[in-house]
Amino acid sequence: MSPQKLDDIGALLKDHLVAEAQAGFPGLTRTPSTGVIQLLDYFATLTEADRDLHLAALARIDALNFFPQLAVRELEALVATNPAFVRYRRATQSAAFTMGLRYVGLRMMKAMLADPMSMQMMARTRATLDFIPRDDLPAALVPDPDPAHLKPAKAPLLRKLINDAFPKLFATGKQKREGGETEYLGVLQGTNIKVVIDFAARGLQLRYGVSIPDETKTIFIWQRAYEDLWGAGAGWDCLTEENAEASIGLLCEHVAQVVSLRNGVMGLVR
Repeated sequence: MSPQKLDDIGALLKDHLVAEAQAGFPGLTRTPSTGVIQLLDYFATLTEADRDLHLAALARIDALNFFPQLAVRELEALVATNPAFVRYRRATQSAAFTMGLRYVGLRMMKAMLADPMSMQMMARTRATLDFIPRDDLPAALVPDPDPAHLKPAKAPLLRKLINDAFPKLFATGKQKREGGETEYLGVLQGTNIKVVIDFAARGLQLRYGVSIPDETKTIFIWQRAYEDLWGAGAGWDCLTEENAEASIGLLCEHVAQVVSLRNGVMGLVR
């Protein structure tokens, strides 16, 4: 992989990231993930210059992630030492981005609010802080701000919605995998793909990953989520009965976007 070609791939990916940011993150704001909520809240604190540096770092890392067998050392160094990424990790691990209920998955939140001991411990911890943690939930995901009204979506509902949506998008077959995962196979945008769905990941309601075979063994796409391009979140944990249908529609959009970007990269490699 020549440096110029890698730069071209990075530019393609950055164009997508910048377009999403300039449009106000229309896809990410609808993504039911506390990791994505953290990312968006962090971005809101950045200056325009720092935002551009962060997007440039992300684009470079994303480009390298398509070819880890060729660039593993540079990839590891960028993730560990790039100033924009170091600031992001420090911020999202700080109390301001971890203490509020805003950054707790819905199932955990409901359990905490229903447990007197958890509430007492939270109150004692908050008494030591010099700021008020955020408990508000994003209106795009949860229009009703009262946690008592939240009904976290369960696997049977999500599975039914996915089983209805994926065949319309790409899937011509599915099969169960060990551990409770389901694998959906088909063709999207002229590309053979596999999407794995897991409803049993710890602390999550849903985790997905797109895999795309490459006979030349050049481009590596294995269980990649769209949020991975942003370095945000390990899965979805803010799914409610009310937003479930819209969220599965967004899942289809995310899968299509991963395939589209991969095909764009493939076009530059050929």
